[in-house]
Amino acid sequence: MATIGWRFPPLSGGQRQGYTNNDIEAFRGTNQINDLVREICQNSLDAKRDGATGPVRVVFELKHIPAKKFKAFQDFDKCIEGCKEYWGDNMDERLSNFLIEAESMLSKETIPLLIASDYNTTGLIGSKSKDYNSPWEALAGADGVCAKNDPTSGGSFGIGKNAPFASSSLSMVFYNTYALDGEKAFIGVAKIATLFDEDKRPTQRVGQYQKNDDVNEKWTPIFQEDSDVFRDVFIRDELGTDIIIAGFNQEENWLDNMAKAAAKNFFVAIAEDKLIVELKDANTHEIINSSNIEQVITAYAGESSMTVTSQLFAAYTNPDYHKHLCIIEEGDAEIFIKSDSNFRRNIAHFRDTGMFIYPRRRQIMQRYAAVFIVRGENLSKLLRATEPPRHDKWDHKLITGTTPNARKKRANARKYIKKIEDTILELLRAQFEVAAEDTIDAPGIADYLPDLEAGLGEQTEGTDALRPKIKLSSVMQRKPPRNTMTRPGKKTKGESEEDGIVRGPGRRRGKRPNPSVHPGGQTEGAGLGEGNKRIIMPNLSKQRAFPINPEQGLYKIVIEPAETYNNLYVTCSARGEDGRSDALKMESFTYNGSRVTLNDNKAGPIKVEANNPATFFVMFDRKEKMVLNLEMEEVCYIEVGENRVS
Repeated sequence: MATIGWRFPPLSGGQRQGYTNNDIEAFRGTNQINDLVREICQNSLDAKRDGATGPVRVVFELKHIPAKKFKAFQDFDKCIEGCKEYWGDNMDERLSNFLIEAESMLSKETIPLLIASDYNTTGLIGSKSKDYNSPWEALAGADGVCAKNDPTSGGSFGIGKNAPFASSSLSMVFYNTYALDGEKAFIGVAKIATLFDEDKRPTQRVGQYQKNDDVNEKWTPIFQEDSDVFRDVFIRDELGTDIIIAGFNQEENWLDNMAKAAAKNFFVAIAEDKLIVELKDANTHEIINSSNIEQVITAYAGESSMTVTSQLFAAYTNPDYHKHLCIIEEGDAEIFIKSDSNFRRNIAHFRDTGMFIYPRRRQIMQRYAAVFIVRGENLSKLLRATEPPRHDKWDHKLITGTTPNARKKRANARKYIKKIEDTILELLRAQFEVAAEDTIDAPGIADYLPDLEAGLGEQTEGTDALRPKIKLSSVMQRKPPRNTMTRPGKKTKGESEEDGIVRGPGRRRGKRPNPSVHPGGQTEGAGLGEGNKRIIMPNLSKQRAFPINPEQGLYKIVIEPAETYNNLYVTCSARGEDGRSDALKMESFTYNGSRVTLNDNKAGPIKVEANNPATFFVMFDRKEKMVLNLEMEEVCYIEVGENRVS
C-alpha cells in the first residue's frame, strides 16, 4: 500500500554521507538573498511560456504555519532523531549545529515559509514522464544534473537550485507545479546526512516527501488525484511553479533585501516589461514593475550596496551615448554609456532576458557607467554556455570537451567574449579620450609640454559630456617623516650608447657611484644584492602625474623635491576605486632627454635638486588612462669597513 511521507533511500553498503555539501555552502553568507532572488527569477524568465501575454511574474510571499499540524513536519522530527542516533559522538560541528537549529525551528508554534511562485511560465514539465532532460527531473529528481540549456526547457536548474536550501534552517524545499503538459505535481526534498530509518537501516543523505510504494518499488510525486493536507495549501489554478522554502532563515529585513536584489539584478528585465516582482507578507504587498522601478532604485540609492546600481540605471535610462552593436551579427548587442564626476567606472553585462551577469571596470581617466545588453539569439546561446552555476561571468573555459564541435564552440566563445570587452573599451575611449594628432618622441616632448612650477597644481576639466573630463589630483604639500630602512644591496652601472639609451646593468665594486645622468655617457646605480644600503623615503613638496597619450601608454610625471637626492628610484602603480593598486610595468623612463635604467621595474638612479621641478616621461605597457601612484626611494650606501652613511 502506498503512503505519503519522507523517504530516505537505504545506503545499501554505500559510503556514509555527511552534512557538508559544497553546492549548498556556495550560496551561504552575506549574498544569500541576492543569490536566491537571482536563481529563482532567472529560471522563471527562462521558463516563459510561448504566447503568454505580459511579463513573467514572480511573487515572493512569507507565511507562518503551525508545523505540528502537518505530517511533513511531524515525520521530519523522526529523521532528525535518526540522524543524531546514527552519528552519535562522531558527529562533526557542522552537522551538530544544523540539527540543533532544525530542532529549534520544529519546536516553534509556527514556522516561516517563503513561497516563490511564478506565472506566465511553462511550469515544471516531466513529473510523470521522468524524462532525464525535463525541468522536473533536473530540479526535483536529480542531483548534479541540469536540463538542456534551452529557453523553452523551463529553466536549466543546475547547481544554482541549491540556493533555496541555503536559506532553510531545515535544509528542506518543496516544489509544486502546474505544468504545460497538464500535470500537477508536488514533492519535498531534504538534504541532511546519513541517518537511521524506522527499521534502523542507514540511509542516503537526500530524502523526498512523496508517495511511497516500497512493496512494488514505485515512488512518485504527489499528484492531483492524491490526498495530502500540506500539498492542499498550495493548490494552483494557473500554469507555473511554487518553490517553498521551509524554515526560512532570512526573515530580518527580508522585504527590503529582496527588493534591492530584484532591482540590482533585474532592472533591465523589469524596465523592459519582461519581469514583475511582488513581495508579500501578512501586512505588505509591494509590486516592482516598469512603472516604478526608478522610484525603487532611487529609494535605496543612498545605501552603499545600491550606489553602483543607481549609476548603472541612470546610464541605461538617460545615456549620453547609446549604440546597437555587432558582435556575431548586426544588432545582437546594445550599449548605454553615461558620464558623471561621481560615477565609479563600472560596466554591467546583462543577459538577453535582462538579468545582470557581472560587472567589469576599465580604468580610464573619465568617470562613467556603462550597461551592455545581449540582444541576439545566437550570441545569447553561446554566452549562456559559458556561465558558471552562479551565472556571474562569461568564461569560455567552461565549455568543455575535446570533440571538434566543442573546440570550435570554445574558440568562438573566447573570440566573442574578447570582442565584447574590446568593443566596450574602444567605445569608452572614443567617447572620453582625445588622442594626440601626432606621435611625439619622448626625448622631445618636454618642448611640447614645458614645465612651469606654477603648473604643478593646475586642474583641468572638460565641459562636454562626451569629451574628456579629467580631474587631476590636488597638489600634495607635505613633509612626512623621513622613514628609513637598511637592507642588502649591490652597486651596478649601465653602459650607454650615443643616443642616450642606457644599456646594462653591470657590476661595480669599490668606488661609490655617481648617480647623475649624462646623455651619451654612463649612468651608475644600485640594486639589491651584497652589502648594505639605507633606503630613505624622499620628502616631496609637490607631485603630479597625468596622461600625454594614453593609447601609447605615455605619461608625464612632475615632482618638486624638498631636498636634493642623488640616488632616487621610481616605481609606479595604477590606483583603482577600491583603493588597491596594481603594479605597472614601465617600457621606458626618460629624464633630462635621456632614458634611465629600468631594473626590476624600478627607474633609477636619478639625481634631483631641492626645490627644482623635475619632469619624467614614462611609457607603460598598459595603454589606457589610469590614476597613477608614485613610489620613490632614495638609496644611500653604507661603505664596507666604515661606520657612516655615504
